[in-house]
Amino acid sequence: MSHPTPRVGNPLPIHYFSSHPLPREARRAKWGLSPLNPLILLMSSCRLCRSTFVISDADLAFYEKVSPVIGGKTFAIPPPTLCPDCRQQRRMSFRNEHTFYRSTCKCCGRGIVSVLHPNNPTPPYCRDCWFGDSWDAREWGRDFDASRSFFEQLKDLKDVVPEQALSIWNSENSNFCNYVGDVKDCYLIFGPVYSQDCYYGSPYYSKNCVDTLVIRNCERCYECIDSRELYGCSFCQDCHSSSDLLFCADLQGCSECIGCAGLRKKKYCIFNEQLTKEEYEKRKKELNVYDRNISSMLEERLHTLMSDIPHRFMQSNQVEDVSGNYIYQCQRAHDCYYTDKSQDCRYCAQVVDLKDCQDLNFTEENELCYDYLGAYQNNRTSFSLFCNRTQECLYAYACHRSHHLFGCVGMKDASYCILNKQYSKEEYEKLVPKIIEQMRKAEEWGEFFPVSMSSFGYNETVASEYFPLTKEEVLERTWRWQDDLPYTTGRETVGQENIAGDPKNIPDTVTQEILGCVRCRRNYRIIPQELAFYRSQGLPLPEKCFDCRHRARIDRRNPRKLWNRKCAKCSEPIATSFSPERPETVLCEKCYLNAVY
Repeated sequence: MSHPTPRVGNPLPIHYFSSHPLPREARRAKWGLSPLNPLILLMSSCRLCRSTFVISDADLAFYEKVSPVIGGKTFAIPPPTLCPDCRQQRRMSFRNEHTFYRSTCKCCGRGIVSVLHPNNPTPPYCRDCWFGDSWDAREWGRDFDASRSFFEQLKDLKDVVPEQALSIWNSENSNFCNYVGDVKDCYLIFGPVYSQDCYYGSPYYSKNCVDTLVIRNCERCYECIDSRELYGCSFCQDCHSSSDLLFCADLQGCSECIGCAGLRKKKYCIFNEQLTKEEYEKRKKELNVYDRNISSMLEERLHTLMSDIPHRFMQSNQVEDVSGNYIYQCQRAHDCYYTDKSQDCRYCAQVVDLKDCQDLNFTEENELCYDYLGAYQNNRTSFSLFCNRTQECLYAYACHRSHHLFGCVGMKDASYCILNKQYSKEEYEKLVPKIIEQMRKAEEWGEFFPVSMSSFGYNETVASEYFPLTKEEVLERTWRWQDDLPYTTGRETVGQENIAGDPKNIPDTVTQEILGCVRCRRNYRIIPQELAFYRSQGLPLPEKCFDCRHRARIDRRNPRKLWNRKCAKCSEPIATSFSPERPETVLCEKCYLNAVY
């Protein structure tokens, strides 16, 4: 039986739904669609990149489920006008992780480090002042002006309400980190929660790790990417539940391995060759990784080995009905990446413990949230950024422990506020519907903050890492670009030859020196805790700055995109992040398990 051709054109019109989601058949009848195709409702053209994307029956049911109920009436969240990639790019353009500036707290006058450029109108506050009781964001409250765009008014409010210089929650001795929560004694980590003694990167639930990219539950690890439950591992990618690995990829349940790939439950292997314990220890002594020539050789041998072994079509474990990559302990998570312990989610990346959520990034412990980026522990919060412990909030920016907010910035322990102005419950429920109706007519309702509202230049944000654009392309879209970045070059006080060799032979005074990156010439330093780590692990001191190390890790990943391919062995259809033109042998789950076990 053939399916009807999906409609192509503008997204569905906006209507009010009933307070409960309609059954599938009733919903399809409402939109005048045939019941023959149970998944695709329509195909829409992205108004930014013009690509065609699918809006499914499950998507529409989700929009109904998260549509807010105000004063007993449900206000429908319409289907999106941007494709999933452009929606994610828009959210990411509000997140500056590690472009820091010297600044002054506008509350206490103390010198601080801030993500806000000195020319930015938003006043930066240090963490103590921002969370203190000396100010109340209601001071900047204002009436809604029906003659002006809602987003214009929200931007005016955002530009004057104090903002955290660095986004740090419930943390200790981690003043040079950003977007972190419940971390201790950390330095230049970005995004993680519940970590300790970690430096550079994004180590979640981890301890004593350096230079990482999205690792979870790891300890004493270095230069590890997209790995979990590791101990004492260095230069590893896609490894799981292993210890004492060096230059390895896609290992699980392994220990004491060097230069290996695609192994399961193995020990004492070098370049996938099984050795005795005595042979392994003898050869290991010859591989001093602080010798850069040996490190380069190990990296090259691993790369060659990776091109020869079969690859799993996606990285996952303990999952049911999922698609994407790096998905663990999830059910019904589709088009998701780096997603843990979540269910009924779609278009999410770098998230943990979500339920009934779509279009979320960099967040944990949320339920019934949509088009959101930032902090954690939120319920029914949509079109918002950097909120913590909020409920029933819309268009909220950096609000905490609050509920029933609409278009608010920096609110703490607040409720029933609009544009930071306090209202009674009855007044709130009367005014918000009027604002939504005006936004609907202006085609603002159901849209995330426009990129023009971001406090940052596009090149300062994580959007530039995952969706790179030239300065000309950014300006053509009328987005901001920051020319005056706070990088220094050419101030080296010691050359790279002084940090080569065994770190135990490098004097402590190296932590007082200024180094120059061999790639971009940007200056950087070695902190004492970092030096102690390299010595204890027998690792070389880095010859590149943090930014170049970070970008090199990102370049080693597959893209956050799926292609339709066939398993190289059984020809079953698979959706994978390996594009069809790549030479790797990619297998479905069943064939891969038969190949590696």
